[in-house]
Amino acid sequence: MTEGTTTTETKNPIPVTEQYNLKTDDDDIPKSEQAGTGRQGRVYSTAYSQKPGGLQVEDMIFGLKMAHLSCTDDTEGRLASPGPNTLAAVEHIVGKEDAKKPLSELLKKHFNFNMDCWIDESGWRHARAVDTQGYIASNEDTIVLSYRFTTSNMDWMTNLSMTTSEWEPDRDELIGHAGWCSCVDGLYTKYFTERGKPRIHTGFYNNFVYTIPMIRKYVLEPLLKSDATPKKVYVVGCSLGAAIATCAFCFILQEMQPSLEKPDFCNHKLINVTAGSPRVCSKQMRDQVMERMAKLRPLDRAVICRMVYNHDVVPHMPPNAIGFVHLDKLVYIPIDGHDILINPHMKETKSMAEVKTIVSNFRAANNASHPVPDSEDHHPDDDIKTRFEEECEKTPEPIKDHMPYWYLTCLERLKQRADAGDV
Repeated sequence: MTEGTTTTETKNPIPVTEQYNLKTDDDDIPKSEQAGTGRQGRVYSTAYSQKPGGLQVEDMIFGLKMAHLSCTDDTEGRLASPGPNTLAAVEHIVGKEDAKKPLSELLKKHFNFNMDCWIDESGWRHARAVDTQGYIASNEDTIVLSYRFTTSNMDWMTNLSMTTSEWEPDRDELIGHAGWCSCVDGLYTKYFTERGKPRIHTGFYNNFVYTIPMIRKYVLEPLLKSDATPKKVYVVGCSLGAAIATCAFCFILQEMQPSLEKPDFCNHKLINVTAGSPRVCSKQMRDQVMERMAKLRPLDRAVICRMVYNHDVVPHMPPNAIGFVHLDKLVYIPIDGHDILINPHMKETKSMAEVKTIVSNFRAANNASHPVPDSEDHHPDDDIKTRFEEECEKTPEPIKDHMPYWYLTCLERLKQRADAGDV
């Protein structure tokens, strides 16, 4: 079973704890009997979410909303020809009447944020294709750094890259990119010694590097001020934006860890929320990041929420077989969205089996049905379908499952259950 691959149909009556071999707090399976059974992960619960370093559904929903709003901006041409799924998600977040208003207005009206900085680095930089958009917004107790998902051919050039570069943001910030021939720099130590430096996807990394000056000015400087007040810092993105946000979170974590691990330092909290993120880094890079997280998570000062919905194909890219890995635990959302699973056992393979799984998911496309989105334009009895409904019918399931709309609505149903005391 790989990420985004279920073992049973959603109508299967088997309890979710058994279906995914999860750990359980129920008396049905005593802890002594769970030892050695390979049980891993759990169903989301409000009780666990309140523990230090716990994943909270409120943070997931807020982070996903902030991530999706990066699709718009303050230009006159904003959302000129959005995909139906993109527009449906924006309308779901801010309402149909406000969907095409300027981003800064949406942030202020709906979330009480001031937009501090619009990120727009596009074109060719040092003979490299770059196309990075996003924003930084804040209020008295929160900072948001959000990166836009794939919207252009330049973005696809980044997505399709399979090379890695050494993680050296301080050096690369000075030259403005990962360095000439960075994909071969350090390969000897990587493959022939045990001293290989952490490595990261070159395309995602280059797009992130151009935003470091903005991160220093609008994120790090406010956090490190002597008179700073406690803040939540959300670093968020979907798809390509999720990959760049992961790079940015690793950088902010690296810069902030020496201060945050001091109990008497200002009680900031770093929160990385991503949906449908590609793999970003090497195992050495992941190990380094997780060592930092291990110091801050018990203090409730850092958390990573990496979400995958059903058969979303993007988290399978680039292939694990060529050395790319994900950060931290998986937050898996099954297609019915009834339960959110934290760190279930989803086998990653270093063979062609993962590619075969992806192909089989495409072949089985449209066998599963998604809930029909709420829309003022459509009633269940109508014969006329919305553009979003038509797009969903035509799109293969592994791509359809990558749409942020499904992530968001499933999380909102979980929040309703949590508010009712059911989880």
